[in-house]
Amino acid sequence: MRQTPTPPHISPVSPQGRDLRSLRYAEHFLTWALRTSVACSPHCRMLQREFVHAFGPEPSEGLRAFHGWLLALSRGRRRLEIGRPGLITLTRDEEMLLSLLTAAQTGEAGRFTAQARFIMGAEPGEALYAAAHALMDLMDRRGHGLPIPKESRRDLPAVTPCAGQAPRLKAV
Repeated sequence: MRQTPTPPHISPVSPQGRDLRSLRYAEHFLTWALRTSVACSPHCRMLQREFVHAFGPEPSEGLRAFHGWLLALSRGRRRLEIGRPGLITLTRDEEMLLSLLTAAQTGEAGRFTAQARFIMGAEPGEALYAAAHALMDLMDRRGHGLPIPKESRRDLPAVTPCAGQAPRLKAV
């Protein structure tokens, strides 16, 4: 029996991860769009049809925002593990990308930058945050925002820097 090789831009996926059936529409849509763009083409007709469903009869603004995010993300050095379309579980990288988009949606630039450094394996450019923020702003305006985890909510006390003494580090 002949085995078809995995395309070079898609890594084999471990069977562990969140089940796609437990995701909300925005998470499922973004994961599916990412997988379809990587495995097929960002100009795939199915992809464009789903953008019409998500963004209405004129999906060009959504497609531009999504393609801008993909292009900015592709400038990273780290190879991402993206599942093939139809895979029922999320890969760890796909979960991190959803978390990255949530940080962009909530305007948490510091969290976004820290996550983007790991995801990309390099310092993220301004274009990545701008593209992710534009995409999530557009999705949120269409009623398809990502769920915001409890730790990202604004009810946490603000962290204030130390005043007075210089910080000291003590090894134990």
